[in-house]
Amino acid sequence: MRAKPEPVSNTRTGVDSAPKRRGRPAQKSEGEARQRLLAAAATLFAEQGFAETSTREICTAAGLNAGAIHYHFGDKDGLYRAVLSAPLDAVTRVKLGFDAEHLSLREGLSLFFEGFLGDLVSSQEIRLHLREMTQPSPVYAQTVVDYIGPNKRALSALLARHIGTQADDEVVLQLGYGLVAMAQDYCMSRAFMKLLTPNYLSDPDALDRIRTRLLDWAEVLVEFERQRRAKPPAKPRRKSTAPGSKT
Repeated sequence: MRAKPEPVSNTRTGVDSAPKRRGRPAQKSEGEARQRLLAAAATLFAEQGFAETSTREICTAAGLNAGAIHYHFGDKDGLYRAVLSAPLDAVTRVKLGFDAEHLSLREGLSLFFEGFLGDLVSSQEIRLHLREMTQPSPVYAQTVVDYIGPNKRALSALLARHIGTQADDEVVLQLGYGLVAMAQDYCMSRAFMKLLTPNYLSDPDALDRIRTRLLDWAEVLVEFERQRRAKPPAKPRRKSTAPGSKT
């Protein structure tokens, strides 16, 4: 009678032949599963919108079971919040400390612009944020408050310090929005620029030159406002009287 073959040792094959236990997924695969959910959700949310995308679609696209979203993010809102905040978190980390008082205006703005000019945001994430800008959801509104709000206040403080005014000055607020718009365009509209001017960004050093020009323009605008406020108020002109006129 032939003896039964012994089970294959796991140490030789690296394959787990033991029955799978339900519960928490293996620790080494949790990060991968989370990233697959984020990538699939970013694509589907950008294409279809939040309301039109089901959790089942996302899990299927990610190749995971239907309970994966609940396990990793709690619910659909939690997943959406994570998708929206991921690029903002990456951009915030890059420009962390840009408003430090020991930095010059140019050094601070160089850090600030880096968040927009680097390759930190995927095309799907850009499409999703563009959709949210025109059709903002409650989740997006809170994300703006949590992530963009602190950066906006820090930028206002930096500009105000170098202009010599208060951070809530109307001019400071407008200048801040203007600088963000100039830099953000190279993040949000880069594909559009390549369609209109194919060679504009083809040079590997193009973004470095663009950053330098943005910094030059920003310094000029800040200095203009500083000098304008430093000038003494103009004295009112005295009315001249024509010869022979009655006084």
